[in-house]
Amino acid sequence: MERLTPLAWQRELWEQLLAWRPRLPHALLVHGTRGIGKRHLIKAFSQLLLCESSVDDMPCGHCAGCHLLAADNHPDLRWLTPAAQMPARTDVDESAGESPALGINARSSTVAKPGREIVIDQVRKTSDFLSVTSHRGGRRVVLLIPAEALNDAAANALLKMLEEPPPATIFLAVTDDLDAVLATIRSRCLLLRSPIPTALQAIDWLQSQGVSDASAKLAEAGGAPMGLVGGDRVDDAQNLDPALREVLLKLLLRGAALTGAEVASSIPKEVAVAPAIRLLQRWGWDLLAERLGGRVRYYPTYQRQVANLARTIEPSRVADWAATLVQIQATSDHPLNARLVVESALVDYIDTMRNAIRKREPMRMERLNR
Repeated sequence: MERLTPLAWQRELWEQLLAWRPRLPHALLVHGTRGIGKRHLIKAFSQLLLCESSVDDMPCGHCAGCHLLAADNHPDLRWLTPAAQMPARTDVDESAGESPALGINARSSTVAKPGREIVIDQVRKTSDFLSVTSHRGGRRVVLLIPAEALNDAAANALLKMLEEPPPATIFLAVTDDLDAVLATIRSRCLLLRSPIPTALQAIDWLQSQGVSDASAKLAEAGGAPMGLVGGDRVDDAQNLDPALREVLLKLLLRGAALTGAEVASSIPKEVAVAPAIRLLQRWGWDLLAERLGGRVRYYPTYQRQVANLARTIEPSRVADWAATLVQIQATSDHPLNARLVVESALVDYIDTMRNAIRKREPMRMERLNR
């Protein structure tokens, strides 16, 4: 089975966790940039804590505890995470109605649309889990991922457990946005900042995972390697169908020359809104960054083309377009017409690019008349 170990850039933090292992704090909150391996780290540490035959301060990967954890069926592990992000299970007996390891109702979860908040019912089930002794005689682990997903009622219920933690229990929490976590939750956790990998470390790791053209893909992922392979929350732009990605980039490269007819004929009927809009957002960021700072972050492969387009833009108009994309992204989970949403965003891009040129034309004529 998989033996989880820390990533290369997490070694120092891992050593710190090992030093605390004999007397661990009751709650740790790992925070940092999205997609740098925070979830991988606490899952690896969870496996070590629940491993029954650890070797050289690493989980063995062979004992009963490791096997149970790999199947997401360890009786001393609970997930507190939105239903939409719950680990996939293939061994849940739906006829029984309960998934003991995950602490959710398996039958109802197949009917209702998965939620994106951690709700009070999940916290209550965790409280029931912690009210009994450990099944395998060791620690009990609660994974809170992500901590900012707790709604108010769930957070208030969890506070009681954090204020009076049960014995031999540790809460391991993760957040991509520390400021979004309730102050009362933060204050009851030991905060640990997750290290950011260097570009070389990230590329080496991606190549070891079989990712081709790792450098360019890492740039498009904003320097977050786990977004390309998994482990952390998967990056929206990387969920985009490769063929659609190429179509969108080809359209964007047209700039002011792009037409509505080209957009209508190029966008397929079925399109995932969130990853498509994420790509447009990053393109807009690169246009602004090139125009104002002379650099391209997400699409260095198109450095020359982006630079040519950036010379023609009006930064304020591109910023307005980017603000519109943020609003679109906020409702991307339930668009009325996914194709129309993406087409509309591209038509706005055409207007943005053309109006910038029209504004520059009178200025050019004025200089010629002087």
